[in-house]
Amino acid sequence: GLFPNRKKVDFAQMLHGQCKKVLEGLDALHSWAEGKELNQSKVKEFEREADELRRILIEELNRTFVTPFDREDIFALSRAIDDIMDYADRTVDEMEIYEVKANYYVLE
Repeated sequence: GLFPNRKKVDFAQMLHGQCKKVLEGLDALHSWAEGKELNQSKVKEFEREADELRRILIEELNRTFVTPFDREDIFALSRAIDDIMDYADRTVDEMEIYEVKANYYVLE
């Protein structure tokens, strides 16, 4: 073939990895909101790691000619997953800025 050393990219696995990282970030957000985590740095750390996973996925998407399902769908799904982590990150920022303490409603 044209690309004999080109490995097959498992986009489903990459999306799954991105989801797992976001779940870790949401767990960290919940712990922080419960007061178990003393600072927001864990949420920020997971947000950076999730961004890096998305960057790698996009890079592979741009390099891959044939994808297992529509490339726009892969891109949109990755973006939607990333948005969830961004919202969690922003929640931490805004709660800190406005000095909002977590309560029952925030945890729900």
